[in-house]
Amino acid sequence: MVEVGRFDARKDAESARSLLAVAKIPCVLVPEDGPDPDSPSGRARILVADADVDDAAAILRQYMIMREHDGSRGR
Repeated sequence: MVEVGRFDARKDAESARSLLAVAKIPCVLVPEDGPDPDSPSGRARILVADADVDDAAAILRQYMIMREHDGSRGR
């Protein structure tokens, strides 16, 4: 398994995991150690199989671009 994403908020990692699921890319969400690894605000990583790295990385890059664009609307 290869890490393709690291997120400061678990909810963002779960959104990314959902996008990968829609693309039929199996992945694992790994909560980072912290005071409460099950907290929705805790950090998390997403891992995929070696064979899916390129496709998953492309999907997550697009996700991050969209998040940045959506975040700048209120400015």
